[in-house]
Amino acid sequence: MKLREFVRPSTLKEARAVLRELGPKGMPLAGGTALHFMRGRTPVTAVDITRLGLSYIRREGDFFEIGAATPLADIQRRRGPRWAMHEICRRISTHQIRNVSTIGGNICRVFPWADLPVVLLAMNARMLVYTGGKKRAEVPADDFFASQPAGRFAGGDILAAVRIPVLKAHHGFGSVKASRTAAAFSLVTVAALLELEGGRIASARVAAGSAIPFPKRLRSVEAALAGREPSAETFRAAAALAAGDARWIGQEGMSADYVRELAEVSLTDALARAAEFARGRND
Repeated sequence: MKLREFVRPSTLKEARAVLRELGPKGMPLAGGTALHFMRGRTPVTAVDITRLGLSYIRREGDFFEIGAATPLADIQRRRGPRWAMHEICRRISTHQIRNVSTIGGNICRVFPWADLPVVLLAMNARMLVYTGGKKRAEVPADDFFASQPAGRFAGGDILAAVRIPVLKAHHGFGSVKASRTAAAFSLVTVAALLELEGGRIASARVAAGSAIPFPKRLRSVEAALAGREPSAETFRAAAALAAGDARWIGQEGMSADYVRELAEVSLTDALARAAEFARGRND
């Protein structure tokens, strides 16, 4: 992707107006770490959104709200009760990249190796999209990642923030990213959110990515977990059903069968982590 000039609006309203006027000749830009992966020979105008007050993390009732221009390093460094987003962010690329790469840039255009869409699907996140004036449309993760999100912003709308539900009592989150090296792209990323009640799994949200064409929920796995005891046997049996939802893809010299086994082991580990997390939370 080639840039021909920068525009630095001072408000979200101004940024949206500029993007609407530029159409396909303009694009919002924050960290810019994915530009070299984006195809296109026609130069575009970059609309800088880093000065619009979109870099923050704050508690808003039952949600944590993360501004779209918040660097991954800020999310990684945050610690606190009912919060788990740091777990995956610390495993994305290198610290130098995390200092500039933003949560919005990671999810507005989903690349095959993307980790954050998997986590946001499992966490039942909501994306707040600025649509003009004072309007921010709330889009559930299931809808946002139903297809490539980039098309949603073709008309000039801008992702303003991501809302992550606060983890409640007896809820636990776990994620696993399998890669050849710490800074390498993911071979498979999985995430799970479990709710335990009376020693059994009351509800589950499970998602996968990287090893499949596009991130998605694993509903067969979720259904197999409901009402079951949170044991290693339960997790292994449920993980084995993931192939019914996901078409695993061989990559980096590894066969599809190898990736499938890697995904199932990763799922089992993520579910075990989520269950352990949930058992330790009573408030």
